[in-house]
Amino acid sequence: MFVPVNTNRKGFSLLELLVAVAVTAILAGMLFNITTQVMKTQTGSSADLETNQVAQFVLDRIQEDLQCAVYQNDGNIWMAADVLNTTENSTRWITADVPKPESNYSLRLLSEHWSKSSPEIEANGQGLLDESRFGVAGTWLRFFTESPEVDPEAENSGGARAVSYQIIRFGLTSSETSTPRYQLFRSDVSVANTFEAGYNLDPEKPNYSTTGSNGPREAGNIVNPIFDKNGEPSTDFSVAANIVDFGIRAYVFNKKPKGTSYLKQVFPDLNSTTDSFAYRATSRPTFLNNTNKTLSQFPDVVDVMIRILTSEGASELSSFERGLIP
Repeated sequence: MFVPVNTNRKGFSLLELLVAVAVTAILAGMLFNITTQVMKTQTGSSADLETNQVAQFVLDRIQEDLQCAVYQNDGNIWMAADVLNTTENSTRWITADVPKPESNYSLRLLSEHWSKSSPEIEANGQGLLDESRFGVAGTWLRFFTESPEVDPEAENSGGARAVSYQIIRFGLTSSETSTPRYQLFRSDVSVANTFEAGYNLDPEKPNYSTTGSNGPREAGNIVNPIFDKNGEPSTDFSVAANIVDFGIRAYVFNKKPKGTSYLKQVFPDLNSTTDSFAYRATSRPTFLNNTNKTLSQFPDVVDVMIRILTSEGASELSSFERGLIP
């Protein structure tokens, strides 16, 4: 019996299959690349939004305190700032397994601290503020202010009280297993305690510390809020976590013989010959044994810089400090 063969049957040749596979791979690669770019953009946008919100909150808090800063014409120190090249000041700093780099990496204030100099840096004696580095533990800033209390239930007579800002590395909770984070702390001394301690932020005065004659104000002035201070709830609190650097530049108005005034930087001192940067601002610089009285004037303008890590960056830094990644 004869069965006719269907000569109209068609199939894919090997070449056609290879072309189809190649086209599919190209399309899949393009789709993967687009998806990756979208996710990367979304992650970057979320990180920018997160850090911008934190920055806005922190800067608003500091701005309100600085705008309400007060001083009297009595020769006392009404504002002080120190660039901390060590972590001993807070007494609460938890040192990482891989500690923060030494001051030559963490300090970038004068023109000589920049590894790559430029005519602009040489002319100004410093680089941009957002490229600066303010020591291992940032700047310890303290002053007197009449800004509203952070706690709405706190009693405030409207008098001046001492506040300070400083970075510490501490856990976010009281648990011993809590991962330490870099946090910007704000210490708010009550009006009554400020009055008892006296209106002088000079650390060389005996009534500045708790060992002095009437010193409820502590020299470090930074205590984690989960602890009590002398049996009373602490008024210190973490403004924000993942703040890895905090610094200021302070200026005063210098009058020209003719024309408008200009801003002269008084902190950090651009003519400093050491890596020890300290600022003691008083309303009457003649009280201080300082050859350059301008460097002791109470500032007219203050620039504030904070460096914030994203959540992803903070996790990576934490892993690095624990020695989990190189």
